[in-house]
Amino acid sequence: MLRRMMASALALTGIAYAQEAPAPTAPGADCTPMPTCAASVSGRVSYDTAFFAQFNPQNALDMVRQTPGFSLDGGDDRRGFSGAVGNLLIDGVRPTSKSQSLENILSRIPASQVVRVEVLRGAEVAGDASGQAQLVNVVRTPSAGSGIWRIGGEHYREGMNPQGELSWSGRRGQFEYGVGVDYYSQGRDQPGNRRYEFASGALEKTADTPGPARQFREGSLNANAAFPLLGGRLSANGQYYANRFHGLSDFFYFDPVGAELDTEFDNLTEKENNFELGVNYDRDFGPWTLALVGLHNRDRYRNTEAFSSRDSAGALNFAFDQNIDNLSRESIARGALSRSLGQHRLEFGAEAALNSLDAELVLTLDDGTGPVVQPLDNSNVLVEEERAEAFIVHTWRANDEWSIETRLAGEQSTLTFTGPTTNQSVELAFFKPSVQISRSFGERNQARLRLYRDVGQLDFNDFVSAAGLTEGRIEGGNPDLRPQIDLRAELGADLRFPGDAALNLTLTRHWYEDVADLVKLIDTGSTPSTADDVPFDAPGNIGEADAWSLDANLTLPLRFLLPGAQITVAGEFWQTEVTDPITGNIRDFSSRPESEVEIEFRQDLTSPRMAWGVSLYKEGENTGFRFNETDTYEEGPWIDVFVETTAIEGLRLRLVAANVANGEINRERRFYGPNDRADPLERVERRFRQFGHAPWFVVSVAGSF
Repeated sequence: MLRRMMASALALTGIAYAQEAPAPTAPGADCTPMPTCAASVSGRVSYDTAFFAQFNPQNALDMVRQTPGFSLDGGDDRRGFSGAVGNLLIDGVRPTSKSQSLENILSRIPASQVVRVEVLRGAEVAGDASGQAQLVNVVRTPSAGSGIWRIGGEHYREGMNPQGELSWSGRRGQFEYGVGVDYYSQGRDQPGNRRYEFASGALEKTADTPGPARQFREGSLNANAAFPLLGGRLSANGQYYANRFHGLSDFFYFDPVGAELDTEFDNLTEKENNFELGVNYDRDFGPWTLALVGLHNRDRYRNTEAFSSRDSAGALNFAFDQNIDNLSRESIARGALSRSLGQHRLEFGAEAALNSLDAELVLTLDDGTGPVVQPLDNSNVLVEEERAEAFIVHTWRANDEWSIETRLAGEQSTLTFTGPTTNQSVELAFFKPSVQISRSFGERNQARLRLYRDVGQLDFNDFVSAAGLTEGRIEGGNPDLRPQIDLRAELGADLRFPGDAALNLTLTRHWYEDVADLVKLIDTGSTPSTADDVPFDAPGNIGEADAWSLDANLTLPLRFLLPGAQITVAGEFWQTEVTDPITGNIRDFSSRPESEVEIEFRQDLTSPRMAWGVSLYKEGENTGFRFNETDTYEEGPWIDVFVETTAIEGLRLRLVAANVANGEINRERRFYGPNDRADPLERVERRFRQFGHAPWFVVSVAGSF
């Protein structure tokens, strides 16, 4: 669904770890106006504002994006509150939010409020609940208050789509506050064509898919405050978020000689409303630090879709109407106590969560005689989870070079499913040990070895069924889905070189249990007869598997070639192997891209205070293995060119030419029969799409006040 694609990877907070990173030194106390500021300890690399001046940043996001060897990670693929807190700290404290992206949080902090940006590694992040190998800490200066504004838009063939944001934040004594609003819109079309072939290669039919413009709008209001309370400090933030998507799709089919066949039309509207409130409280009791976190999130998603097919004479073949109304809630409470004991540090705590998804679906079919409701297994269901977790962490800093962290955590949860065709309860329990050894060498280099057992995140939408009308299939839900278990051995290195070059590498060996993939289920139509049974795919577990992954992040200044130039490369590479439950053959994981690479070249010119650059993003081919088809998808590369200037005092003007290479979207579906993929190939469907207009332009003007 579009909301899954558009939703940002959002950070969960963790004031419970607010004191786990050593307190930052006083702003400016250890820095001089040099391009970089040497780390006070081997696990902390600091970059002061003078380093970022060459990039003319407007906000903290601009600064973090230019921090060598670091990439933001929202941590949304981790199970549990503590595992999904992301890798961002602000003044040593995580923001308390699950519905705000790290990028949005940073974009609301004016660059004038930032003293320095610190990259924390090794012993500095030992005991961190998120399991992140690196954290970035944005250290701010006390400020009477300042704001950021940005207005602009995206110009596409359909016209201008406005975008903008406005925020104000600051401190007054011990009181900290902030408020912000943002709006984003886009409207793009993706015309294309399709080719349908028999297994022999003979043409069956073709289709034109003009793809009229699809409109997307989103906006949010947010506020935060922090102040002393009862000997400690209380902080709170809230956000209201809403989006809307509307898309029209036409499909015109022709036989091999070009004669008109059927025509299909699809009208889809999606809406989402989200409210979140988060609260932190931390206080010292002698040598002990207490940290408490509370979070509540409420999200409502609605989907209305009408799909119809007509023959060449215009007579109705059939029409589907689908209405979805999903309401999800999440409430989390977490508490932790921690203290230092010389070279040792101890933390223990617990976490509890209540999650629910109330899904409602109405699907009707009209074959010309009037609409008739179509039952669909697991489409109207209430999913609830009660989860509890306890943990203890011990960190030993043997000396300035070596540190060892051990962590023991256990969780237990109860999942219940209630609905017309489902009424069951599942008990889950997991043990999650971890050990990490870090070694510093040289002035600012570190290596680490980590062994741990990870439990995958559960998406409640995977328990609920819906119809994929334009795909002609059921997007199944499966109440028997279990979290994926991943035993990892991780070897990483963070290397800092002269001239602000940096390289971060993580090589991981994975041993999986209960791999989350696609499995074959049967929709009984809520009737005892097998005559109307329909097989479909749904998320499920397919056994054990092995994998290797490599994460790399490189920052390489090119000043020896061009003044003010640098290149950054971020990549993720996977090699996966699992036994296919249908064919018995070894294959890749479903829908796992083999690679993902982002490259940016940037040159900053001090005179005339401008910068330009090129960015490239490419995701490798990925294949979904359904019971009777393989669905292979590949897109890009997506290449953007930008230029920006701060020649006008107090303003930044930015122009982006997006998709200058007019990237392609290719998809191939191979169908097997009569039963499943163990049978011979029957037909092949090839799809091709491009944006109807390329490049398109995004212009913005930003400033502070």
